[in-house]
Amino acid sequence: MVFYSWEHDGLRECGSLWEALALSVKRHRVIALTGGGGKTSVMFRLADELADMGKTVIVTTTTHIFHPADRNVVESDRASDAAEWLARNARKPDRSRADHGNGTVLVAGVPAAEGKLKSLPLTETAVLKELADVLLIEADGAKRLPIKVPGNGEPVIPEYTDVVIGCMGLNCIGGELEEFCFRTEQAAALLGLKKEPNGRYSHRITCGDAAKILTSDAGTRKLVGERDYRVVINKADDEGLLAKAAEIAGEVERLSQVRCAVSCFLDRKHPQQEREV
Repeated sequence: MVFYSWEHDGLRECGSLWEALALSVKRHRVIALTGGGGKTSVMFRLADELADMGKTVIVTTTTHIFHPADRNVVESDRASDAAEWLARNARKPDRSRADHGNGTVLVAGVPAAEGKLKSLPLTETAVLKELADVLLIEADGAKRLPIKVPGNGEPVIPEYTDVVIGCMGLNCIGGELEEFCFRTEQAAALLGLKKEPNGRYSHRITCGDAAKILTSDAGTRKLVGERDYRVVINKADDEGLLAKAAEIAGEVERLSQVRCAVSCFLDRKHPQQEREV
């Protein structure tokens, strides 16, 4: 996996997603993820990078997430059960190692239908943040669609959150709004779209649409308030998509001065993508 940050006039390759997002363990101990495609992947990538730094990380949700098959999971509605697990199993950083790379990642949630985990009571989620160096929270759902405009009661961002990361997947660009965007009616209202006589929205999602959704207080930035806000653009998996990511990131910066990271799974390195702004 390769990560980039948008640096005013182009994409700069970074050594980690944490670096690309310019996050700080001191300032960003509680991180909520919202929006569309890639939230879970971003969340666990950050968790693993933090563990490589020797940190204890708890991953949870205020909505639903799929039960991860290859992770340490405590299935309980009580934070005390997570505390007991950590007391028995959490590894201490090995200060003899340059990277201190033996931290711990624990997933905490309540068993739910369809192989999912659901939120602990929010009072219990608040306790989780005291048990870890960093608490990562998936705070939104998008039915596995790449971009989303939230509805009533969404997202579910705890009041003690330090930073919100809004996500999208580039596979929505050029796709029909009704097929690729979750909450079509809300998206149409945000973008100022009208229905066709057949009752449908005949609109393909553009890079400009994505940037507007990512930066709008009615879009992915909803309920962020005065907290720090970051954006991750996922699935920049070929040169054309990387160019689209650069276009979106540049427009995000123009609209809101928000830090934007890009992820891709290509094996080879890209030449730096530049764009005049």
